[in-house]
Amino acid sequence: MHDIKKLLKKYVAGKCTPEEQRLIEQWYQQESDASKADTSGLPFEHLEKNIWQKVQQQTAAPAKRVAMHRYTLLRIAALLLLIAGAGTLMWMRRPVRENWQEVFAPKTQSLQLVLDDGTRVWLNAGGGMRYPAHFTGADRKIELLSGEMCLDVKQDPAHPFMVKSEQINIRVLGTVFNVRHYPQRNFLQVTVQQGKVAVPLAGKEVVLLPDEQVTVHTGSAAFSKASVDGTAINGWTTGKFLFNNERLDVIALSLENRYGIQISFADSSLAAYRITAGIETTDSLSDVLDMLCLANKLNCTANGQHIIFRKQIH
Repeated sequence: MHDIKKLLKKYVAGKCTPEEQRLIEQWYQQESDASKADTSGLPFEHLEKNIWQKVQQQTAAPAKRVAMHRYTLLRIAALLLLIAGAGTLMWMRRPVRENWQEVFAPKTQSLQLVLDDGTRVWLNAGGGMRYPAHFTGADRKIELLSGEMCLDVKQDPAHPFMVKSEQINIRVLGTVFNVRHYPQRNFLQVTVQQGKVAVPLAGKEVVLLPDEQVTVHTGSAAFSKASVDGTAINGWTTGKFLFNNERLDVIALSLENRYGIQISFADSSLAAYRITAGIETTDSLSDVLDMLCLANKLNCTANGQHIIFRKQIH
């Protein structure tokens, strides 16, 4: 090891590359007291002073100063550096615990937040999500617990963004998109407004482009893909509900959370009714129900906060 002098200087100065540091540590393990390495010029006086100060600090009673051989000092210094280096390495490689937080939007009101990476999240009324205070891993992961969210994901190709909902991990490829997850109805839906996302389903990856939507009934391998108006799906983030050929049971979920009510259907076939309508989130519940009934030949009755839709009887 003809460059030992140069490497030792770098080691003492803390400037070794990982490969050089490994060589030095291997050398140290192999060297004996008879080592012939040329170490002239190394800062032994400085090392000796530092070591002596550490000994004095850790010893209660005054200690006698004992002259030490240059190679002994070198081994002590190298050992201290080795211990410090190992400690630093263990600290750097320690498993980092992400400080996960949960947030729930109150009934009747949506909320917005900005994640650690600059990603913006809109959480619709009644929805819940988990997210780390700081992203520390190779991936950026959050979880939709229930309800509906819209995300404008900050692009970072080195750290893919993932949204977990139920047992499905949605991989985001830089986008604005919407996720709806209503566990009470085994319903998961992903809609892309801009960009692209990938959803693993039935053993393959379903890629969604703008204005494409995939609907999954959780607990089953079946899913359906459709073309929709992605901007309309996210209309609630700007104070509007824009239903474009939307199923009535999906509309009912939005209204339940917005107005703090419960909706059911006297006839189960009503759930599949397709509705096209636009309302303001500030519209009164009675105005919204009247509009839905008049436009779709429905009746509804209220029992407290429980609304029941029925078909009109001619």
